[in-house]
Amino acid sequence: MIRIIREAAIERQEAYSDSTLRAFDAYAEGHVDLLADFGDFGGEQTVRTDHIALQLEWARGRGSLQTLLGRRNVNWAPTRIHYHIDHLSLVMENFGSTIEVGEGDEVKDVLHPIAGGAAEFYEYRLVDSMAVMVGPHTSQQYRIQVRPACQDDPGVIGTLDLDYASLAIARMTASFTPATYVDPTVSSVNLELTNGWVDRRWWLPVRQRVEVRRQLRWMDLPFSTTIRSTFEILDYNLDPDPHYRLRGGHRVAALPQEELERYAGWQRQEMRITSEFAPEDSARFEKVRREAISIAAGRYLGGNASVRFFLPDLSSGIRFRRAEGLLLGAGASWRPAGRTALFGWAGYAFSREKPEAMVELRQGVGQTTLRLNGYLERHTDIGPFPAAAGIVSTFGAAFRGDDYVDPYFRDGLALSASSPVGTWTATMTAVWEEQRSAELVAGTIGSVEPRPVRPITDGTDPHLDLELTRRFGSALAAVWSVAFRTQLAAGGDFGYTRWTASFEATPPDPDAVWQWEAAGAVALATGTLPEQRLLLVGGRSTVPGYAFRPWGGDQAMYALTAVSREIVAPWLRVRVLGSIGWAEITTVSREAAENFGVTKSEGVRPSLGAGLGLFWDVVRIDAAKGLDGGDWEWMVSGNPAWRTPL
Repeated sequence: MIRIIREAAIERQEAYSDSTLRAFDAYAEGHVDLLADFGDFGGEQTVRTDHIALQLEWARGRGSLQTLLGRRNVNWAPTRIHYHIDHLSLVMENFGSTIEVGEGDEVKDVLHPIAGGAAEFYEYRLVDSMAVMVGPHTSQQYRIQVRPACQDDPGVIGTLDLDYASLAIARMTASFTPATYVDPTVSSVNLELTNGWVDRRWWLPVRQRVEVRRQLRWMDLPFSTTIRSTFEILDYNLDPDPHYRLRGGHRVAALPQEELERYAGWQRQEMRITSEFAPEDSARFEKVRREAISIAAGRYLGGNASVRFFLPDLSSGIRFRRAEGLLLGAGASWRPAGRTALFGWAGYAFSREKPEAMVELRQGVGQTTLRLNGYLERHTDIGPFPAAAGIVSTFGAAFRGDDYVDPYFRDGLALSASSPVGTWTATMTAVWEEQRSAELVAGTIGSVEPRPVRPITDGTDPHLDLELTRRFGSALAAVWSVAFRTQLAAGGDFGYTRWTASFEATPPDPDAVWQWEAAGAVALATGTLPEQRLLLVGGRSTVPGYAFRPWGGDQAMYALTAVSREIVAPWLRVRVLGSIGWAEITTVSREAAENFGVTKSEGVRPSLGAGLGLFWDVVRIDAAKGLDGGDWEWMVSGNPAWRTPL
């Protein structure tokens, strides 16, 4: 094994492991995405996308020059990010003898695993010898895993595919040890470099992906950011004109900004028409991270501290609710191993004079994530359709007497398993709970009377939850998120099933003057529902312009859509919105609905409204009127894409 590595390192002293390659030109296109990652709450949301077109010139012994020919960016939310130049360009010569990312601010001077001295620094393991189809031809390759002999040192952890004949790098996937990261906010850097067998002679770049993930070093909050770059080389010229501009080293230049924006030579369709772009699924890099942890024998590879301050969501730090009053909370997280994590949180509700707490053990096994969760006095909304972000609930309860939840409290244990199933994500959760009614314990700041807290039927509720979710990049001229959820209860004090299908849709071009969005759900139940399993609709986020959740039962649906036009980019948009909702009561829910104080909707209830979207449409101010017995309702809310972690 060591002989192969040393011979490959000698071959790499010649660029691209072949002394017969004298020069080439290439053309590449790609995109660089800035993503906000809300984890379990909302997954990844794109903040900004840059489309890049590159012209590459390379000559042996004279270095390379990459020139940005085209660049367009689209913002989904406010950002002032300035990328390192290597985020906007290609990795040359498979990094050379040392690896740098972020111009050395993120990863700096890390010894390449195929370089002089690497055989003494790294440990290698031959895991496969395989035949790989490269275009119409077959390449015999070694697959080798690599990690530092001492994993406390800065180094690469990953997989190398080496061509048997030339010992050139055909593919490289890698992550890094924690000591590698220069910037303390970097939690991980992951990369995938794929080379192609050009003219059956030279292994040259064909596709490159690099991911940089950031999070506060000492704080484990439900928010992190990711920079993800993806480039494809679309054309090679292996007999170019002499490269008089090359002066050694690897340089990157750009045309003037006006020319970058006017560039019209895009070859890939999604580069020419920005509306066809949707964020790339992160599953590929998740696989790279899993493989690196496996190679590292399960060690924790994050650049952040293994013990950190933790909040399940931002409202777990401080909030105000009708059934709690002021709550203050804090927690800690511990990651003793690569895919093992322990989370704990506790808070105190001052008006209720009771503590609340949760603890969760999380373990990754292959592509599956297992969770064991225990909780005490958890404040829970009956829902099932969420109405407001946590910060809106706090201000609503404090000043308007309504936090836009119908709360109850529960103690319980939950064991869940989540795993990809094809292009979907499936989650199964077994739950045992004791559920109790909440009470109104807090007033408002001022003279407004708070909305009463409606009671439930106390009892034990063991149940099984099944969930299937998928985000479609672009289908039917929209970006879709769909979810199917089933809840089955038997053996406790209640026996019922609930079935829910929901969707969200937005246009694929967030930079267009005209925008639209749509969301909706349909749900039904069988058995005998307790009050805490009613399907509630009406008011904010379902059918605005009516009282908050006046209707409910065992069958319900709502649909809400909005159309907006940009007035002053990106500060102001004008919105028009409409919605419909419906609820029906049968013998399944009749007693619970009567006890809870809701009725059926007596047909489909419509509403219309208008409003403003402010600051990249992050903050919304709307007014809506129920058209069938409703009234005007004024609402301040956040864009649903950013609601869940608050």
